[in-house]
Parts: sequence; structure tokens; C-alpha cells
Amino acid sequence: MITISNIWRSAPSNTVLILQARYKSKTHWAKLKKKNSPKYKALNHFDEFYGSVFGNKWVSMKEALLRRSKYVAVVNNYGDAEQTMEYLSNRGAHCLKNLMSIQKEFHNQYNPQTETPPTENTKQNNLDNYIAKLQSEEISSIYPQGEDVPDNIEYSDKQFLRNSIQKDAKEKQVRSTSLNQAIEEAQIDHSRIIEPSMGLTSEALYQYVPATKLKGLDEWVPESLHYSFMTNNVDFPLAIEPETTFSYPEHLKVMSYEMNSDYDRFPEPKRCNTGVFNYYPMDCGSVLSVLALCLSPGDRVLDLCSAPGGKALVALQTLLPDVLVCNDVSISRCNRMDRIFRDYLMDFETGNKWHERVLITRRDGRDFTDDHGFDKVLVDVPCTTDRHSVMEDENNIFRADRLKERLRIPELQSQLLLNALRVVKVGGAVVYSTCSLSPAQNDGVVHSALKMAFQSNGIIATIRDISAPFRALSSTLNLGSGVVKPKYGQLIVPDIAANFGPAYVSRLVRIK
Repeated sequence: MITISNIWRSAPSNTVLILQARYKSKTHWAKLKKKNSPKYKALNHFDEFYGSVFGNKWVSMKEALLRRSKYVAVVNNYGDAEQTMEYLSNRGAHCLKNLMSIQKEFHNQYNPQTETPPTENTKQNNLDNYIAKLQSEEISSIYPQGEDVPDNIEYSDKQFLRNSIQKDAKEKQVRSTSLNQAIEEAQIDHSRIIEPSMGLTSEALYQYVPATKLKGLDEWVPESLHYSFMTNNVDFPLAIEPETTFSYPEHLKVMSYEMNSDYDRFPEPKRCNTGVFNYYPMDCGSVLSVLALCLSPGDRVLDLCSAPGGKALVALQTLLPDVLVCNDVSISRCNRMDRIFRDYLMDFETGNKWHERVLITRRDGRDFTDDHGFDKVLVDVPCTTDRHSVMEDENNIFRADRLKERLRIPELQSQLLLNALRVVKVGGAVVYSTCSLSPAQNDGVVHSALKMAFQSNGIIATIRDISAPFRALSSTLNLGSGVVKPKYGQLIVPDIAANFGPAYVSRLVRIK
């Protein structure tokens, strides 16, 4: 057997034996990869942002986000509806309409003070401090250390940081001396002269090509731009009125488990005798956005960002809309929506033919136009999808190559909501919804869109406070209160006992 000791004995006396040793890193490569994954970046981002805005309440919200989400079952009226409801009731589920009715009676009888005093100023101050911190970090990253930072750097909805930098450059150019005077005073750098002996090779020439432009700043977007939509400035008509026309649709059947239920998982949907699936599982927050439309018989409804079609399906299950236009810009998502409709809807021999009432269009929601106008418009906008962002790496908005897209999300959301206010009829309602906890994407976008609608189109819309009718859901889900409560809508907050959401719902009614 050959060993190290045998080799050493047989080697000459002046031999130096070198042993190679492998030193392992203290951090495993899998952990390093995890720290760079999109969902890890999303969680770090939320810890910093939501922790600054929501304070200690973010801890419980975060724990719920990282757990399995909860669903309700929207019973299909085109299938065996009564049998399905009985089947789910035997498994411990309850009808959402009955739960809301019981809870409403309880509130009317005892009128408990369940909401904490509003702390809107505290939340706004926390958000302002967070934005100021981002702005300071961004300015420091652009200007070298020790260099004086200009005092006129501003952040607004229309002005980026690069505009300030360009402005400073123009001012310096005006103050500069003339070209001839600069040449006379300039000192020639002889070290950059190319001698003939060096040969005029491309390599030698490229060493002395001066840089004329810093590439990359043109497309740079500041992180704080994402939050600049959150502002307190009100220079347009803004009114918040209580909603008094809300009523639960008679034919909408939704089954849900109560809070702290030991068994809260629905089985897989099955085919009915009619060939369609018996129910559609979805987040309860999505159902609330349809309830907030306050649909009426014969309504002409637009779902501006419809795919994959769950909310449109809920609207059809109310049996109230006369026409439903489902729009989405993506071909693949529109195809998926069409498949869902074919799996859950069917045509009866006498009337109620869904394919004559539903129109699927594929257009950019910001440019969508219509000659007749709509009675109700649902705008479920693209957002950071908080739960998906912290759970999945696939199609994650926090991927490095989607940074610019993520930072411009509030801008896109505002444009979509603005166009919804354009196409809705006077007296009609627009419901804006997201699946994010971000105040910038929620109240901030509503505020910004209302301002742009008034300034550019003379449109005036009131915000309808849906807190009173949604209080009847307190035994089913957790609505934001205190520092978490939005000003312009309702926030469904993830909770371990009722892990729905996150979802934000705001109802607007156009009056001019």
C-alpha cells in the first residue's frame, strides 16, 4: 500500500512535499443561490417596505403570506348547484350569503366598536420617511462621495432624477468659457500621443478613444418612483361617501369555511351531469371585488384586465349582466380564459346563451375604447402579486430582468384606472382591485388616477365607502384596521385564521 509516510521516506532529503487541501466555504452554494432568488429578494423588499409602513402588524401578515392560502368555492349555476351546495355543506362549509346575513344582524343588534381609531397620519409619515430614505440612497449612488449634491433634485410623477442631472449639466455648460479660450488654457497630455513605432493597430487606437457618454442612465428608473404616487396633495374634487346601494346577488352561491376551521380544504372540482365543473375555487378577495360592482339586471359590464377569467366567471354566476366584455392584452391568457368559460358555462336550449352575452377582446387596457359606454367596469390591474412573489420564483416580478417593469407598475395601474373612468357611463361604477398590500399601488393609484381624470378629461368621480356592508364579512376574513386600513378602499389582510388575500378593493362612481 502506498501511503504518504512511504513516499516521504523514499524521497531525497531535499524534497519538499506539498499537500493540497480543499477548504469548504462556510455557506453552502444552495443557500447562496436561495439568497439571490426572486422570492428571497421579494421577501427582503417587503420586510423593509411593509415593516416601515405597517410596523409590528407586518410580522403576522408575513407569517400568513408564507403559509398555504385559503379559498372559497363559487358554485356553478350551470351545473348541479343544489347538490353541490349540499355536498360542500356536509364537509363543513357555509354559504357566504348566510354568514354575512348573520354577522350583519349581530352588528345591528350589538353594534360593537371593532375598528381601532384611524392612524392615517402615522402611516403617511412612515411612508414619507421610507421614500426619503430611498431618495437619499439613490442620490448617493449617482454622485461620487465628497461631491456636492445639487439642491434641486426633485421626485414627482412626471420628473425623474435624470432630469435633474441633465439640468445641472446644462447650467454648467452655460457657465463654461468659450472653446478658443479653453483650448489656449488647456494643457496637452503628451502621454496619450500615438508614436509611429507603435503601429496603427486597432488595439492601440481603441486605448485612446475618449468616453463621450455614460451608457445606462437614460433608461435608469429610481426605486422611489414606485412610491411617488402616494401623496396627500388634493387639488381636485375629492369626496368619500358611504355606499348605500349594496346588496348580495340573489343567485350567487359561494361556500366558505369559517375562521379557525379545522378543515378548510375543498376537494377537486368534478364534472356535473351537464358536463361542466360543479364549482370554481378562488380567493375570497376576488369575490369581494365583484360584489363591490353592485351589479344590476341588464348591466353592460367591462372586465378591463380579465384573464384568467375568475372574476368574470363570478359576475356571470350572478346572472345579472346583459353583456360582459372580457379584455386582456395577452393571447395566451385570453385562450386560457376561453377554456375556463367552456369548462364552467353552457348554453341552454331556451335563452341564456353565454357565448352571445360574453365577448372576449385582446387590446391594451390603456387604449380600450367603446362607443356605448359601460354601466360597470372592473379593473383588476397587474401588480406585485405579493403572495406569489414570496412563494414562487417562476414568473416573479422581482426577477432582476423585470426591475424596470416592477418600478413602473403604479404608472401602468394609474393609466388603466384612468381609462376605466373614461369608458364608464356617468352614474356608472368602477371597481379598482389589486392583490398587493402596497399603499402606493392601492390608495396611491386611486388618488393619482382621480387627479389625472379631472385635469385631463374633466371627469369627477366619488369614492364610495364600502366599509359598512363589508363589516358583515368579519367572521369570514380579516379586513385591515388601524394603520393597515386604507383611506379609499378595503384591504383583505392575510391572517393565519383566515388566510385570504392580500386584496385591495376600491369602488368609484362617476358623477360627471
